[in-house]
Amino acid sequence: MSRLPKIRSRQRSRGQSLVEFALIFPVILLLALVAIDFGRIYLGWVNLQQMVRIAANHAADHAAAWGTPGDPAEQLRYRQLVAHDARQINCALPSPIPDPVIAGGTALGAHVTVGISCEFSVVTPIISNILGGTVLVSAETTFPIKEGVVATVPGGGAPILSPPVPAFSGSPRSGWAPLTVTFNDESTGAPTSWTWDFSVGAGGTGSGTVSLGGSLLQAPPDITYGCTGVPGDTCTFGVSLTVGNAGGTVPLLQADYVTVTVPPPTGPIAEFSGSPLTGVLSVDTAFQFEDLRLGAVTYTDWEWDFTSDGTFDVTGVPTTSHNYTAPGSYSVTLRVTDDLGATSTLTKVGYVNVADLICAVPDFFNTRKNDAQDRWEDADFTSDVLFQTGIGNYLIKYQSMVGGLIDPQPDGCASAITVGP
Repeated sequence: MSRLPKIRSRQRSRGQSLVEFALIFPVILLLALVAIDFGRIYLGWVNLQQMVRIAANHAADHAAAWGTPGDPAEQLRYRQLVAHDARQINCALPSPIPDPVIAGGTALGAHVTVGISCEFSVVTPIISNILGGTVLVSAETTFPIKEGVVATVPGGGAPILSPPVPAFSGSPRSGWAPLTVTFNDESTGAPTSWTWDFSVGAGGTGSGTVSLGGSLLQAPPDITYGCTGVPGDTCTFGVSLTVGNAGGTVPLLQADYVTVTVPPPTGPIAEFSGSPLTGVLSVDTAFQFEDLRLGAVTYTDWEWDFTSDGTFDVTGVPTTSHNYTAPGSYSVTLRVTDDLGATSTLTKVGYVNVADLICAVPDFFNTRKNDAQDRWEDADFTSDVLFQTGIGNYLIKYQSMVGGLIDPQPDGCASAITVGP
């Protein structure tokens, strides 16, 4: 009988502990969430400090972009760099993103200051009720301008590395809205950075749209251009590419590079595709063209112009091919006629790009005789390898043509070569 009061006492003590734990647990949980929240914000502030230093370093290397006359493409690249870094640390930037502050001009020795504020979200309910749903965190840093520092080195006066030469192509450059254009970087001089702007100086009689305003990628995604208005209205878009390396940055602007036309609501609509859009000049390269609306509507005639000379090269067929005889950029035109005699004409400007065939002679040194022909054909040569007399499947030590690039050949890579032991 004496044990019963002790058991009841222990049960009352356990029940009291559970009640006390239930009362204090929300407080403990709240403190843990507060610690996590402030830890997230502190980590965000640390990352923001690094982000500001990166932005200031970039601005110090390209200070002339904010001088006179300035460089809008480089300014766009700066804003895209800041926006990309902000996404990585999950903070919300102000709009517009502030430009760096440059005091004393853009010459070497002046200073550039970058200050950025970001809002970080708060997840703890009570804290968010007190502080609001976000906490504004700011960071600022100052860097000396470094642009042009090579010119101050004794014996210097010029960049160690020459700046790259920008070049690009887009295809197609004209067509009905919506028009999807593929852009290719063709710059030389080993660029290491690319800044695209796909809607420079947009104009025309219609109202134009673009799926992506800019890109920092060498190979940007396909860009879709739109145009609204009455049928026949056009929208034009300029495209710029700025490339850079340690030697400097160089911009290239192509005004009115893309033209998009509002299609008619009824009647024939000419539309076609070609493949390949870029090729090398060779008797074996045939560029294929096809009416994209074949089967959807009934046409009585198709007329193709591949050389933009005002005459139609092929008529009467919806699918055809063409071999070009000289390198260059070619526009292609298709005119279709329906059974009521109505016509529709579409010209895609600069649609096909043809380059000279580059022939590269392989280095046969220490290649086995029996493998030489395969290597020769893999290099796109159409001739047979000639062999000097030797014992068995000998190692090649001699070739009549030195390995490397040779002059373009309009009839393909047909040079003859002799190899021997």
